[in-house]
Amino acid sequence: MKTPNHTMHLPKGLYLSPMVRGSELAMRMLAREHGNASLCYSPMLRDKDVISVHQQWKETTNKEKWKRVQIDAAGRTDSVEETAYLLIHDTCTDDTANCVVQLCGSSPESIGQATAAVLDLYANINDCVLPAGIDLNLGCPQQCASDEGFGAFLVERNPEAAISCISSMRSAIDSHCIQLMGNKPTLSAKIRLMKSFDDTLFFIRKLHKAGIDYIAIHCRLPKDKHDGGADWDTGRKIVAALESTLPVILNGGVCDYDCATSMLKQTNCHAVMIATGYLHNHRNFHPSDTCISVSELSIACEYLDYAEMYPPPSYLYIQKHLRWILRHILQPSDDFTFDKYDFSDPRVKLWTFLVRPYLRSIAQFRLFLALCVKLLHDEDRTNRIPESISSLIEDVSFKIVKEGGQTNQ
Repeated sequence: MKTPNHTMHLPKGLYLSPMVRGSELAMRMLAREHGNASLCYSPMLRDKDVISVHQQWKETTNKEKWKRVQIDAAGRTDSVEETAYLLIHDTCTDDTANCVVQLCGSSPESIGQATAAVLDLYANINDCVLPAGIDLNLGCPQQCASDEGFGAFLVERNPEAAISCISSMRSAIDSHCIQLMGNKPTLSAKIRLMKSFDDTLFFIRKLHKAGIDYIAIHCRLPKDKHDGGADWDTGRKIVAALESTLPVILNGGVCDYDCATSMLKQTNCHAVMIATGYLHNHRNFHPSDTCISVSELSIACEYLDYAEMYPPPSYLYIQKHLRWILRHILQPSDDFTFDKYDFSDPRVKLWTFLVRPYLRSIAQFRLFLALCVKLLHDEDRTNRIPESISSLIEDVSFKIVKEGGQTNQ
């Protein structure tokens, strides 16, 4: 049975979507401070990993244990180590009260335990400041979700189990917060559109009865993943059908501030959630009359500055961000003469070099950006980069980047 969250304050505006290796602390702080985000989500965490971290944390007071995330030769990490880092080190007091922690799983018992574990960890590690909310991933369309039976595949195969998961999470939050006088974390779910409007609306209403405080909807079907246009019209109909009974956050097809404003106006949703738009350029989400044109390389430099202040769990996060930011200039989809297999083209060399496993440090990634400037011969982009990069350009080479800049010291 749902216990109303009378203290809930759900901000309007723009939300940073939960993204695996994409919405870590560095990106959350960047989205808030330079991307106009009013609420940010953590990367998705598996319930069983969260429970394991919590159990190990109770058995030791050595937080340094999870300071390093090991990466094997195939570029894989231990999921428990990575989850531990995200929960214990990848947060701060300026982040916590504005962060929604997203969980995934398929067992009501396990997801309830994971919810209680998150609350206990935050209460003891983050100066007793709990996260703004906890969210259940019911929309992931990826193969891992199919294999493990969570996300959109849980909704498709066993919708009643998804409802039970929400009930279990609701009980965990209410039990933990029963003695709290201030705000308690919200409970939400992020879903995708189902086969019909009626099916989607029926399912949302069941989620609401089970305990969610608001719903986030990616306006595409699971099979569409991130391809094709988002169905804002169905999103609008859902918002209208729920009226004032449940806040609705819509997601999908939003690339900049004007696009976000259009979604808000067309659908009357409570807020807009943004994923790849933020990954491409976090500065695109200010009003156009106040937005200053910034080159991709400057955007990448700014991300590296934040990654240095708030180190991600591993270099894999940095590589992912730089590939999103630099995709347009290193893999241009609008240049029909571009051949991604032509290694005489420096753009192809740079793109493949960026994911080499020996690129691990912030210093190396800054050298990589200097190498981009040097090889691309783009005066417009060169004139809009910070001194921290321009001072490296003259002597940089692939070899110097690989060696971590040692020959440049």
